[in-house]
Amino acid sequence: MSATPQDTSRKVVSWQGRDAHILRLSVYIACLIAIALFSGCNRPAPPDPVAEGQRLYTIYCLGCHSLDPAGPTALGPPLAGIGARAANNSEGLSAAEWLRREIVDPDAVLTPGYPAGLMPRTYGNDFRPAQIEALVAYLLGVE
Repeated sequence: MSATPQDTSRKVVSWQGRDAHILRLSVYIACLIAIALFSGCNRPAPPDPVAEGQRLYTIYCLGCHSLDPAGPTALGPPLAGIGARAANNSEGLSAAEWLRREIVDPDAVLTPGYPAGLMPRTYGNDFRPAQIEALVAYLLGVE
């Protein structure tokens, strides 16, 4: 009969150990949830698409496309008024669709006086979709 009290004490110790384990696990899970919730608090806001598009234009386009209607035209046509030209395209595309297509498939419709193959055809793969959309947002406002 002396074995029964030992078993009971072991059960009590076992339950106490289990409760402590559950408590530690609960605290650990609560910490993980808190880290997940608060980790995004210090993230900067996503960039303004137009500002990001202007940044991309400056890096990737300005070397060949001027915003000055009179040029200079290093390699490609000036992009002054491109937003209005995109809106008045004869293909029935929205201005955004037209610009997007011109970025990813620059030889689809050629500007008179400029041969095919001058503009890189890899922007559709090189840029993330958000970058293309930012560039389109910027170009829509170029007058």
